[in-house]
Amino acid sequence: MTPNIKKLNRFTTLPFVIDMLRREKLTLLNPMSWEDYNDRKTLEVYKSKSGFESVYVLCLTHENETIHHWNSYASGTAGCCIEFSPAKLFASVQKHENIMHDRMEYISVRNLGEYPTEKIPFLKRLPYRPEREYRIIASGNNPQTASFDVEIDLACIRRITLSGKLPNTTFNSIKNMLYGINPDFKGKISHSTLYNNPQWINHFE
Repeated sequence: MTPNIKKLNRFTTLPFVIDMLRREKLTLLNPMSWEDYNDRKTLEVYKSKSGFESVYVLCLTHENETIHHWNSYASGTAGCCIEFSPAKLFASVQKHENIMHDRMEYISVRNLGEYPTEKIPFLKRLPYRPEREYRIIASGNNPQTASFDVEIDLACIRRITLSGKLPNTTFNSIKNMLYGINPDFKGKISHSTLYNNPQWINHFE
């Protein structure tokens, strides 16, 4: 396990959470639709140099929740954050061939150097450093498609946090629905307090 990684958060939306609980699979996506062209080209180079026909990526963060993560990847009332146990998640994904994972290294353009091929997918420009990204990458010899599934043990999920933009009644309905999808899911389901934190408010009142 990568040292000093105590949690891994995946910011996403409710349909992906429902799918994950129902099928017990993580969905890794084709990175060629990403907004960051630098990142897309880096992964194209990795795929070409490695001789693979396809590459898929799951992006997580080892940072606590921030407003950037919610707004960029989990905006709106359907936004969710899945917190994984790193040790249990790594144990699940390492059962599959051609999967690697590591934290990202952030580099300024003027400090670029030579890197081994397997390191290329874990390099990103310095302005992205606040994301503290961690990646799981699957490569293969089948033609590239939109996504690739990796089976996981649901015990690796510690917590699912639903958007703080949800009214309490709606949050409770969705919480009960999620617990009813799969009895093997034993993690916590919580309501984000990013926009409305009682401890913060009570301190000033």
